Amino acid sequence: MSRLSNALTMYMLLQGRSLIKIEELAEILEVSPRTIKGYKKDLEDAGIYIGAKSGRYGGYYLENRIDLKSLGIRKEELEALKMANEIIKSGNHVFSLDFETLANKILNIKRDFDHIDYFNKDNLKPIYMKERESEMWNIISKGIINKKKIRMLYSSIGKGIKKSEKRVRIVHPYGTFDHDGATYFFGYCEMRKEVRHFKLSRIIEVEVLEQKFAINIEYDIKNIMRKSFGIIDDDIFYLKLKISYPMSQLVKEKQYSLDQKITEVDEENIIFEANLKGYQEVKMWVLGMGSKAEVLEPERLRKDVIEEMRKLQKIYELDTNICTNE
Repeated sequence: MSRLSNALTMYMLLQGRSLIKIEELAEILEVSPRTIKGYKKDLEDAGIYIGAKSGRYGGYYLENRIDLKSLGIRKEELEALKMANEIIKSGNHVFSLDFETLANKILNIKRDFDHIDYFNKDNLKPIYMKERESEMWNIISKGIINKKKIRMLYSSIGKGIKKSEKRVRIVHPYGTFDHDGATYFFGYCEMRKEVRHFKLSRIIEVEVLEQKFAINIEYDIKNIMRKSFGIIDDDIFYLKLKISYPMSQLVKEKQYSLDQKITEVDEENIIFEANLKGYQEVKMWVLGMGSKAEVLEPERLRKDVIEEMRKLQKIYELDTNICTNE
């Protein structure tokens, strides 16, 4: 980055924290401590004054922080922050309490939150899991910011794995995202030789290594998520379903794909068409609709659903025979 970009980044880092060591700033910006002192002078020449605290626990701090009142926050923006606060704190996010504290500090509007009654129906995580995910997130975020590899012991589940499989992975962490109430990070996995997603709740232990990495793979997480039904990045396939009421009404209320097409057959039935990624997740979605969804295309998915139905039939036939014998 340019000298100006680095100076602005340093300013934003100081804005977000009360005190940062010069050595830590130098490591994040990948420059020398002497250069950091040069950025300090550049910022002070622009009227941004930076204080310095000496000693073991010393570092740089901002003497004049942003006055948020001068930013001209609109009423609509204030309402958006209130609702975002209510959504986050009522859901599963590991930093829900921290976000609420931040909102209160920024706008000092604790009294204005009281009239909003909102609750997220997602299954709530146990407290111990939230605390553990918060710990994992903090460690992984250091690897992302400093572009350092991480070593972790990870418990995998998926196709072809009969039980939880624990393996050591070396990963180049690129970023984080949330999906379906869970927090993930993504990065290049040295074992799989490709970019993979990892669920924070399945990480058993993790550490940041000293070895740095360079991002040499183009990976647009937002674009991939827009095309995927879930988070699995596999081949795109064409899906065509006939869906009956009440599932037809629920499907009409959601956006599963940017190119999805819904044709109303009559008051109760629709034809759903889309190009999607995430075959296994789509299969589970279709099975979850039971008799209210019929797969028209692809033929592979139709056969897989029939196979799953046969397995269920065997299970329940066995239960029926047991009850009859009793």
